[in-house]
Amino acid sequence: MDAAVTNINEALMESIFRLFAVMRRGPKVSEGDSSMQIGGNPSAQIRILMMLTESDGISQRDMTTLLQLRPQSVSETLSKLENSGMVERRQNPNDKRISNVFLLPEGKKKAEEICCQMPDAAAMFLSPLSGEEKEQMLVMLNKLICAAGDEAEDY
Repeated sequence: MDAAVTNINEALMESIFRLFAVMRRGPKVSEGDSSMQIGGNPSAQIRILMMLTESDGISQRDMTTLLQLRPQSVSETLSKLENSGMVERRQNPNDKRISNVFLLPEGKKKAEEICCQMPDAAAMFLSPLSGEEKEQMLVMLNKLICAAGDEAEDY
């Protein structure tokens, strides 16, 4: 493989990894709620709330695996969410070593607010691209996803 191809492949992979990092943080959307913005830190709180809307009562261990976060990060984030009155951890009745996490009414309210803001966040994040560029990007991303095979289905 010649140097130009290697360089472009490396540059593309670097840009894809940087995009992943931006996507994990989320696009900057509002300056309002500094405790938890779609586009600001801490995005782990948002990811946990969104997960709990789909899987309320999930174990902390499973949450760590699915979110691909360190156990310490999940634990710290859950503590912050608990202190804010958004979630509660309960000992699993069948296995005392396991904590299950549940949304409280305040957490459900916050999750609904976030869901309402997501379309605006997506539009803002993708605003630098024209409609045609968005269509081209979708085609290219789907091509890469298909080439990845079965592993992409786990998402």
